[in-house]
Amino acid sequence: MNSTRRTVATTALSAFLFAALAAAPARAQDLIAVKGGRVHTMHGPVLENATVLIENGRITKIGPVADIEVPWEAKVLDATGKVVLPTWVLAHSQGGARGANERMENVAFVKISDALDPASPFFEDCLRSGIGTVHSIPGNMTLLGGSGIVVRPFGRTVEDMAVSTQSGLKLSLQPQGGGRLLQIRKLRRALEDAREYLADFDRRKAEFEQEQKSGAIDKDKKWTEEWDRTKKPVLDLLQKKTRGWLYVPGSAEVPEAMRLQTELDLVLVLGPQVHRAVDLLKAAKHPVVLDETLEFFETDPETRKETKIRVAKLLADAGIPFALSLGQSGPTSYPWWQLAACVRQGIDASTAYAALTTVPAELLGLQDQLATLEVGKLGNLQIVTGDPMQATTWVETVVLEGQLVYERSKDQRLKYLLDTSSTGAAASGSK
Repeated sequence: MNSTRRTVATTALSAFLFAALAAAPARAQDLIAVKGGRVHTMHGPVLENATVLIENGRITKIGPVADIEVPWEAKVLDATGKVVLPTWVLAHSQGGARGANERMENVAFVKISDALDPASPFFEDCLRSGIGTVHSIPGNMTLLGGSGIVVRPFGRTVEDMAVSTQSGLKLSLQPQGGGRLLQIRKLRRALEDAREYLADFDRRKAEFEQEQKSGAIDKDKKWTEEWDRTKKPVLDLLQKKTRGWLYVPGSAEVPEAMRLQTELDLVLVLGPQVHRAVDLLKAAKHPVVLDETLEFFETDPETRKETKIRVAKLLADAGIPFALSLGQSGPTSYPWWQLAACVRQGIDASTAYAALTTVPAELLGLQDQLATLEVGKLGNLQIVTGDPMQATTWVETVVLEGQLVYERSKDQRLKYLLDTSSTGAAASGSK
């Protein structure tokens, strides 16, 4: 008996100690001070030699080092000589998903959260690039592609990563097995079918209530029928309870997209070939999401002369707010490349920064939580070694909601890839 009691007591004590040790890092990060950096708040002037204090996941103080007393229990991140800015926000992405498109055209009932892989290298790369918020949504190759989800690129499960589970429904005007007009007709028909279903549902419900008032139906009886779950996302879209994300592949589809925008709450996700419709987009006065291809050459069919089209610059000159997208590979998959491309086109730095911070946050309805460093907002920030638009700058540290989630010095995969020692070379050769 004594032996059994000792075993139980030892097991219980071990479990207690393990739980205490596991909880210790979380408690230690309840209070974080990022001290001494050049802080880009994205809503005001740049603060030199400043401190950002984060408590319980939110920014509580921000200002010059001399004006902010750092509590003794705070975890201090030294940002001296470095740049501190909010983490980037991606307004539209298929990264980290196992299959961005379904084979059927009309799959409004699916959710991309079911296809997300928290262990995907994409989310690791997000942290290395200073990305703190990702709107993952189905691709452009379906008519009604399903619902998206907003996640942070950190967590063991999709539920852990989730920031907002109701980000909106994906629609597309990209022709699928037919021409442009056929795709428009298909989309119109799908929306009209949903309207007819909704009208019929409301009619039958009204008739039920009328019969109940007249005494033909027992007053205690309740209307129990619910919307068809496969149609609910589209019905929510029609009633403007959710936002639609409409892919517009080219200039020819912009007029139809704008007509739909007068009926529904839509964000236009533009393909690269939309430069001829800038005047129409300007009249709409809505922020848009740009394709990752920010510049390309167009050949005149008669003269064969090539002209470089700078899409981001055209929109900026027209006063159209835009959010930047990242490619799945190559240079356009890096935020600094996209930012630098904007500046190279003649766009001012503040507009470029906004395209990866405040504009996408506004499109996602998270502007009160993300994208700027202000008291009361979530403590999402990155510490970088220099100018964010320089190729030689790298992300050193990422903090999400007051939790230290990435340190370059502890990035094992990066260490392995960059290891040039004889041991590393031998290990690489042996594999």
